[in-house]
Amino acid sequence: MRRPRGVLACRRKGAGNAETQSVAPISRAPAPDPRESRTGGPAARSKPRRGHAHPPHFAAPPVRPKSRRQKMTLTNAPDSTLSEATETCLQTRSGVDLRLRPVADSDADIVNQFFDGLTADDMQFRFLSGQSHLSSAQLAAMIGVDHRHREHLLAFDAATSELIASLLIAADEAFVTAEVAISVAPAYKTRGVGWTLLNHAVDLARVRGLKTLRSIESRANRGAMEVERTLGFKASDYDGDATLALLELELR
Repeated sequence: MRRPRGVLACRRKGAGNAETQSVAPISRAPAPDPRESRTGGPAARSKPRRGHAHPPHFAAPPVRPKSRRQKMTLTNAPDSTLSEATETCLQTRSGVDLRLRPVADSDADIVNQFFDGLTADDMQFRFLSGQSHLSSAQLAAMIGVDHRHREHLLAFDAATSELIASLLIAADEAFVTAEVAISVAPAYKTRGVGWTLLNHAVDLARVRGLKTLRSIESRANRGAMEVERTLGFKASDYDGDATLALLELELR
């Protein structure tokens, strides 16, 4: 379902104080090299990693009346969706005002241009491959999220309206575990953008009732791993590849 682009509600959150890096995701899109063994991932691959299947449609939960004694809030009534239908306002520790909104079908060009502008290292950490551009399949997967179990939020600099970061989050079919992937434009590194978006992903996953948030990192991406550790993520070995680390945060 296509989400509105206008501002329906705008809420601001405080910023953190850790150095920002482009946070590489647990879910990566496949590299053009057909010999690549990594074949799954949220919103950036044709197949989900580790059994993360995502049905094409999910019925909305029934609406129940609220009693006077129990006021329904986000924290006591988690919704089985990752959708962010409204624009969200955030501010980084360095004072960068961000506006987040869900990706739309018309965003293909700006998303493609954004990833073209990343450094070679950022593309390597993001996709765990040496590719320099998105494939058409990768771009289609990033645009065609279902906005329920998979959400792709675009972060714009409020002062310039420039797309400066991408936040992908995808939950498994049981809505227990979610994977997160963040990419930040080179000019906005060390300005708190990555930390702020990761903190937002943590809040979103917790509010929606998920149990675990995780990411797979190249061990060479020490900056991203440090950002995640400041938010409580624990690192462990990733089965099958000694060059990768699994970072997980228990939310409940």
